[in-house]
Amino acid sequence: MSTESIKIEFYKKQFGINLKKIRESKKMTQFDLATAMNDLNSESFIEKTTISRIENARTNITLTTAIKLSLALDVDLKTLFDF
Repeated sequence: MSTESIKIEFYKKQFGINLKKIRESKKMTQFDLATAMNDLNSESFIEKTTISRIENARTNITLTTAIKLSLALDVDLKTLFDF
């Protein structure tokens, strides 16, 4: 595994850990968060399993998804990356 791949995996894991910490501090389940994201926009449907994959660093996210996460959690976008 290249140094770049290792760094990417590290940041994905840290993002997931931080997301879970924020979600739990808001007393939200993964289902609650997915529902809140879906309430923001009906263009794309987010499932609970998607939140799980993000928190467990098993998927890459887009900037759009990060923005939706921040809106659904009612936190600044930079808060999600504050790790």
